[in-house]
Amino acid sequence: MNKAFRMKSLTTRKMVKITLLISIILLTCTQNAKSQVKPWPVSAEDAGKINPIPVELKNLGIGRNIFTRTCVACHGAKADGKGLIPSASLIDETFQKQSDGSIFFKINTGRDKMPPFKGMLKEDEIWSVVNYLRILVNRSALPPAKDVNLEISTGEEIKSITAYVHSADSAKLPFPEVDVHFYIKRDFGLMRIGELSNYTGADGKVKVVFPEKIIGDKEGNVTVLAKVEDNFLYNNSEMAVERKWGEQMVTEDEKFNQRALWGSRDKSPVWLLLLANGIIVGIWGVIFYVIYNLFRIKKTGKIFIKE
Repeated sequence: MNKAFRMKSLTTRKMVKITLLISIILLTCTQNAKSQVKPWPVSAEDAGKINPIPVELKNLGIGRNIFTRTCVACHGAKADGKGLIPSASLIDETFQKQSDGSIFFKINTGRDKMPPFKGMLKEDEIWSVVNYLRILVNRSALPPAKDVNLEISTGEEIKSITAYVHSADSAKLPFPEVDVHFYIKRDFGLMRIGELSNYTGADGKVKVVFPEKIIGDKEGNVTVLAKVEDNFLYNNSEMAVERKWGEQMVTEDEKFNQRALWGSRDKSPVWLLLLANGIIVGIWGVIFYVIYNLFRIKKTGKIFIKE
């Protein structure tokens, strides 16, 4: 009786401890959730500041690049708060109702898990991010996107890629201040080269230097791409060229052709083949031996019954 009572008491204590632990975890999560939505006061002076940066393509590009580099991890690529670390949505009505000055203040000073960007970004850059966040939900301030053509030329003496962005019509008017992204095609994706932003000049051209020590195929060929992408004023366009600018891919055939653990089936070590096949033969041998003995037992039983 006493033993059963002690067991029941011990079980009750465990249940109480588990309940308390779950309550503490839930309380902590609730406090964290409350801290994320608690009011973030902004003074009237800061809230009343006017954004001095005009809504122009170059400034929007700067804002987009900064957002991609520093904000996407938490706020998500669409600024909807669905990043790797769930955060506030920057495109919902509550956020967008704030003044430009309020958003600038919050980016500048930070709070809780959000770091202050005062020491990392210039004021003009923060204002550009504010403009970018506005355009994400309201593109009425921008004209319809235009079609562009993209051409690539290369320099052989100094390995370089020049992109020429012009109008899609026969006039081929150059487009200045267009951000062009340059890439090298790799086996599992694209490798970015050049600066984060590469803007065309008045002649519609921009040039980047091809980096050294890039591995190509067996002949040293690499594919270079130039893209106009994710642009507010122009539709996506891209062009690719292949050049023999890379270092030749060298494979050590002697090591790959010898019998080793990393080799193909016909290059497997002899001891491994013997071991694996020996195990298989042994297992099937035991199975057949058991079946054989079952038939012997059955046969012996019939003889015994007849006698």
